[in-house]
Amino acid sequence: MLHVGGTGQWRSWPPTALLLFIAVTQILLTRTADLSPWKGGGFGMFATTDGTAFRYVRLFVDAPERSDELAVPQSLEDAALRAQLFPSDRFLLRLGEAAAVRERRQGRSVSSVRVEVWRIEFSNTPLRSTERKLRSFTVHFEPAPVSGE
Repeated sequence: MLHVGGTGQWRSWPPTALLLFIAVTQILLTRTADLSPWKGGGFGMFATTDGTAFRYVRLFVDAPERSDELAVPQSLEDAALRAQLFPSDRFLLRLGEAAAVRERRQGRSVSSVRVEVWRIEFSNTPLRSTERKLRSFTVHFEPAPVSGE
């Protein structure tokens, strides 16, 4: 016997509400916090090229005797991917700190690390690409203690 309405109908509301909450949250984060539409709930992934192929991270390390741009090393690729897809302060800070730790472990001084996330955008006519910086975040560090002190 098919039962329409009644007490079992409430069971469809929590999943529906959760799905709507996730969709609205993702839309808000893509518009206000540069979340890639390919992440979050993934609701915008087929409507945009704003995914990993069209975003990239740049790392800049400064110290009194140096100012270098670093290629993202393989050991930091996961952290860079997180920052690339959702350039929140939290993910940018983590990547900057990890880059500093890696540099210091290799005997190089670090005063600050600037993390930049860029996006490649396309115009309709004529088809041309431009690059736009989404976020820039600088992490400052205390000088490393000199050994023997």
